[in-house]
Amino acid sequence: MRSTQRFLVRAACAVVFAACGTPSGPETEPPPTQEQTDPCAPNGHIHREATGDWCHCDRGYLASKQGLSCEKDPFYVPRDGFDFGDNGQHACWHVTNGPFAVVTASLDRQPRVDSFHTYYTVKLRPEDGQYVGTFNFKGYATGDFVVYLSDASVPVTVREGTKVLQPVATAPIPPDIRDGVCQGGLVGMVGYELTDKVQYTVTFGPSSLPELGVVIEHLQ
Repeated sequence: MRSTQRFLVRAACAVVFAACGTPSGPETEPPPTQEQTDPCAPNGHIHREATGDWCHCDRGYLASKQGLSCEKDPFYVPRDGFDFGDNGQHACWHVTNGPFAVVTASLDRQPRVDSFHTYYTVKLRPEDGQYVGTFNFKGYATGDFVVYLSDASVPVTVREGTKVLQPVATAPIPPDIRDGVCQGGLVGMVGYELTDKVQYTVTFGPSSLPELGVVIEHLQ
């Protein structure tokens, strides 16, 4: 009888352990992820490149000479307006004298439009009943740039990544230049402040026009 009782007790214990499973150890939480902060913030942002990290600082700030940070520029004077220089005289010379290039917008890639002293015929792609196109642009200089357009009604959007850059100024090309050396090939100007080494994108449209003429110049 005793052997039968022992057998029943062992069987009952086996059933309990099978149902409940072996006790587990204390639960461990995954280590907290290290939040990567931008050392150039709040007055700029970092660019991480194979040649080395650098700070792209906001207007009125300079990249410090030691370490990655943006410090106030003691010589910064807020600008008053935008100087369009020769008001498109030189850009208009390229309308008839070139060099000329044709770029076509695509969903698969973004052609470049950053050759200076070049008159681009920009062919846009159809989208939602209108035309639009995005292109790569790198200024290779820091300072004032002007986008000259054959039709001032076409929207222009310059981005650094997802950030939209606001134009500093817009203006028509003066009538004597527009109808003279330009022969109507360029009519409007949009001014921007851009930075060397930064990759931008330029979007034209949406517009009812399938193509337009464009010259982008750095004002010396």
